[in-house]
Amino acid sequence: MAQESIGLIETRGLVAAVGAADAAVKAGHVSLLPFELIGGGLVSMKFSGDVAAVNVALQAGVEAAQAISKIVSHNVIPAPDMAISQIFFPDGITLEENEKNESFHDLSVTQLRQLVRQRSDSKIKGRDVSRANKQTLIEELQRLNSKSKE
Repeated sequence: MAQESIGLIETRGLVAAVGAADAAVKAGHVSLLPFELIGGGLVSMKFSGDVAAVNVALQAGVEAAQAISKIVSHNVIPAPDMAISQIFFPDGITLEENEKNESFHDLSVTQLRQLVRQRSDSKIKGRDVSRANKQTLIEELQRLNSKSKE
């Protein structure tokens, strides 16, 4: 499996952030994490996916945002440590923990969607993840786990 990474872009203004996010998810096969309104007009966007996809997405997002407003910062964190992952996934749901504990039925639909989005090898992509029901998400995660054990 490809190395996971996280990409970050901070812009001035929500319109620039939406433009950057749109360009990023179209350019690279990445999952868009929730926006963060920092204050003072700053908006932070986060993406996850394999390193190459996040690099491509980040570059496209930066170019799109610069056409609308100013970029405050941007960065790619390849293979983030678990401590860093907890910053981006504060409810403690990480793929590594749930591969050990396949009790997906105890998780919420939101948590399951988050897990599916972390997997670049998932067959469920983009908006289909948001539309998937709990059983579909559980089946996909179980398929991915059984595939990774082979």
